[in-house]
Amino acid sequence: MSQEDLALRAEINPAYFGQVERGLKCPTIDTLYKISKALDVSLAELFQQDTFPISTVPKDRRLQELMSRIPENKREQVLKILEDLIPLL
Repeated sequence: MSQEDLALRAEINPAYFGQVERGLKCPTIDTLYKISKALDVSLAELFQQDTFPISTVPKDRRLQELMSRIPENKREQVLKILEDLIPLL
């Protein structure tokens, strides 16, 4: 969804929404509530730092996100586990 689509869905002026996204304006609680409703997420999910709400992220992107959270020195082990699991599917 584009920034403009989200702004319109949330009934927020697209120019104002762009300023909020760039950190030039501070949104009110009401504005944050409108954005969360337009995204169909809770306010808590809106403020999650680690990822987008899981239901809105494509599966391949979710996998990339999860792999990026694994410490570099452990990624090879995780890849080996995945490779071992694939024949079992």
